[in-house]
Amino acid sequence: MRVGFDAGPIRSSYSGIGQYVRCLFPAMFKLSQAIEWVGYTPSDISAQTFPLHSHSHVSWKYLESRWRFPLTRPEQDRLQIFHGTNFKAPDYGQQRTVVTIHDLWLSRNPQYSKKLFGEALSTWKLGLRAKRVSRVIAVSQFSAGEIQEVFDLPSEQIAVIYHGCSPDMFPEREERKFQEVRSRLQLPARPYILFVGGAEPRKNHRGLFEAFSRSAMLGKSNSLVAVGEIHTRGASLVRTARELGISDSVFCPGYVSIDDLRMLYSHPEAFVFPSLYEGFGIPLLEAMACGAPVITGTGSALREVAGEAALYVNPQDPEQLSAELEGLVSDRGVQERLRNKGFERVKQFTWDRAAQETLDLYQEVLHS
Repeated sequence: MRVGFDAGPIRSSYSGIGQYVRCLFPAMFKLSQAIEWVGYTPSDISAQTFPLHSHSHVSWKYLESRWRFPLTRPEQDRLQIFHGTNFKAPDYGQQRTVVTIHDLWLSRNPQYSKKLFGEALSTWKLGLRAKRVSRVIAVSQFSAGEIQEVFDLPSEQIAVIYHGCSPDMFPEREERKFQEVRSRLQLPARPYILFVGGAEPRKNHRGLFEAFSRSAMLGKSNSLVAVGEIHTRGASLVRTARELGISDSVFCPGYVSIDDLRMLYSHPEAFVFPSLYEGFGIPLLEAMACGAPVITGTGSALREVAGEAALYVNPQDPEQLSAELEGLVSDRGVQERLRNKGFERVKQFTWDRAAQETLDLYQEVLHS
């Protein structure tokens, strides 16, 4: 079998889609030595910085720019299947096409689009393509339902394949290393509550900051560490903290390395992920894998991912979130229970499983 795939998202070090490509395809390479792989990537990614280049049975097609497909004529590529990993599935002369649609956040909330003319055209094009491909991969049952509803696709056109958890995520409790990270990121020497998601509106940092500001107890005994983009889509972590009068308790290191993130996940009093919309929610797996007690929202795919390994709140109810946070940081027994449930829950989500299910899907569409 000759399979092409869009490797472009790997250039995004921090996105969930970038992690999807970085983790899923090496797992598939390992399980499928007989498959000849062709990765399509922008020419501005070098072999030294592109981690999939080390696999001998993968060849590469470089694009003129990240916006054009491809340099070669489609019929020359002789693909049996092309896998569009990031919503798009151009025609490379393949026999069959699979496309992964991670979520429909911007289709549902076009007011947050960065495109000059909004999301209407992109949503129409994606829906048209989804109807024409061999199969759509959704990353959760929630996303599958969204795809069915928005694009009027039959359920048999959609395969649900969950993400896995990065092997880079595991408990790291060495105190000396933790203190070095804390000092380098300029975090105070006090207990902290962790949030990962930045100022992206759907991640709902404002709801968490409001919950934190409502509690004198939390502000007195804990810091709030907010990892991710500090300013985006008209929102700002720093501005929100200032507006709510909690600037002295909120620390925003921006993006951090994988090693630093693992250390931060391994030491908080609580990890809070009050997102308003998630197609999956990879930070939930990362936090559970590192032993962080988790509080998350009740909507979208969050309960589907976290199961019984989290406490749940209405993400639009700061008062409820504040009360749950106060209870969690004060109760070591609940923290330990959530930590143990998280370790068990995360075992259900592996990239080897996702790889095998994706390979099985390739075989299914090839022989359909």
